[in-house]
Amino acid sequence: MTTALSIAQLEKSYGTQRVLNGVSFDVPQGSIVGLLGPNGAGKSTLIRSIMGIVEPDAGHIHLEGQPWSREAVRGIGYLPEERGLYKDMRVGEQAVYFARLKGMAKADAVHALRLWFEKLEVEGWWDKKVSDISKGMAQKIQFICTVVHNPGLLILDEPLSGFDPINARSIIDAVRSLASEGTSILLSTHDMPSVERLCDEVVMLDRGKVVLSGGANALREEGWSGQQDVVFKGNHIAFTNALGALGHLDSISEEAAGGQHRAHVRLREGVPPSQLLQALSGAVEVSEFVKIRPTMESLFIQAVDRTAVESSEV
Repeated sequence: MTTALSIAQLEKSYGTQRVLNGVSFDVPQGSIVGLLGPNGAGKSTLIRSIMGIVEPDAGHIHLEGQPWSREAVRGIGYLPEERGLYKDMRVGEQAVYFARLKGMAKADAVHALRLWFEKLEVEGWWDKKVSDISKGMAQKIQFICTVVHNPGLLILDEPLSGFDPINARSIIDAVRSLASEGTSILLSTHDMPSVERLCDEVVMLDRGKVVLSGGANALREEGWSGQQDVVFKGNHIAFTNALGALGHLDSISEEAAGGQHRAHVRLREGVPPSQLLQALSGAVEVSEFVKIRPTMESLFIQAVDRTAVESSEV
């Protein structure tokens, strides 16, 4: 698979404070990679290094397989967390200005912008001043300015910050659409639900190091701690007896419909879910059997806590 962005052993210090400590990861072509980490983890410094705003002390950055260069950075679509539109300019005029900075001809810029304005339902704001539109509307405009030149690599820093659920959904759909068309996306965010909905892969930073990385689904599967939800019809005691030594019954409650019960079970280590299902099927009528995988937020907290313990032991 082609790699849109490759980071290898990146180092950056400010005085005695090491902000990046051997950071390495890739953003495959057409994928959405979530960049996570607590405040001060090094995410902003990493993004600024990619964009050439700061110079790393060591390590390598490759874009589309080529060593980092100012010319290659010009093609990146970058939406910083700190938004910045000129309040006295008209929306359309400003959007065209930013598109021209990315090398687009004026006619092409206007055409592409009109399509994006219609897609994100802001076409009525073309002739308005930025000072006359809402914060959420201004964020939509800045997102459009970031993607209008059809960048191969898109870096989004907290792109959903401040959006209501409806407008957040429109941005999420736009990001998904761009990825499906081949755009590679590095998404830095604290919004864990959006990570679970959007990201193919995840990179977690803490104290300047990568503490967890891999496919989002694979990480959640690896972090599974044996928890299962079971909906069944039958006797509680028969259910408990069938569970036996396979696991621990955390809770059981009656469902409103059809006299069913919902049980939350934690399997013993090494016991596969199929073994539990087989044992239960002979005792009760199982209608739902769902593996409860950890959320990305819980994996994030575990990784940060683990790093904190390891640092305290050094």
